[in-house]
Amino acid sequence: MRIRALIYDFDDTIVESERINDTLFCDLLRREYSLTLGPEELEGLYGLSWTRIFSWLAESRGIRDRDGIWRRFMEIKREYLRERSLRTARGIERMLSLPAAQAIVTGSTREEVAMMLANTRIRPDLFDLVLCDEDCEKGKPDPVGFLLALERLDIEAGEALVFEDSGAGIEAARRAGIPVAFVRELASRDCARLTDLRFDDFEEAYPWVSRRIARPPSLDSGGGAAMMTEDKETR
Repeated sequence: MRIRALIYDFDDTIVESERINDTLFCDLLRREYSLTLGPEELEGLYGLSWTRIFSWLAESRGIRDRDGIWRRFMEIKREYLRERSLRTARGIERMLSLPAAQAIVTGSTREEVAMMLANTRIRPDLFDLVLCDEDCEKGKPDPVGFLLALERLDIEAGEALVFEDSGAGIEAARRAGIPVAFVRELASRDCARLTDLRFDDFEEAYPWVSRRIARPPSLDSGGGAAMMTEDKETR
């Protein structure tokens, strides 16, 4: 296997955020919309994009105020992060230093990803491509986000490696034909049995991945693209 691109999920892969989202979002729905989501419902929504979650809320619970809920959720989350630092994945900076295309494919929104990256030590310009909820017609487990990343990066599926934490994300990567790895450190569910590769953290993943990076002389290893959804103008 020769790797030319590393593609990461964001929540609970690069930053520990799913538990925070669950708590803040569920508290908001319960407090302001008198809606309580049960454990089975939360499990079914895990790993889905916000668009899919809001579609489910409209169809299953009759809650259609997406704009209002989202505005309040972001206010609450922004306030939460003002006083706290997100836990970030060990070894992620080493992974981002590898001479390969670096991308995020996430069901989070662009605004949300920017806010969370600003809370961490991770520079946005280390990524060549960031695809968010707004950029994909369908969210995971549909493979469209990963297929779009391959197209934008001009990479074949067999030349990429995806890092995921959720069943929906793993299914999406498989449907796109991309090998997929599970990283245990930040994951709130153990989906290791579903993936091709399993690592405790990115520190463990680094030597395995580094040995398999394709290093053509023309590859520019120094830096990423402009923030959020825009790939490099030249590569």
